[in-house]
Amino acid sequence: MMETVRQNTHIPAAIGFGISTPEQAKQMADLSDGVIVGSAIVRLLEQYGKAAPGCIGAYVKTMKDAIR
Repeated sequence: MMETVRQNTHIPAAIGFGISTPEQAKQMADLSDGVIVGSAIVRLLEQYGKAAPGCIGAYVKTMKDAIR
């Protein structure tokens, strides 16, 4: 699908939906200009409530480290 997008536009394209592990983020980052992680962060918020910011920050760091 990204190949089709690349053939038809020159704007940056991000991939999302179901990405929840650093390995998945790395694979998708190799194919696109960005990775969208939403529902995994929402799950952390639901699970940890008021303690979620620290957990979400640590999670986002693992995702960033994987795609660098």
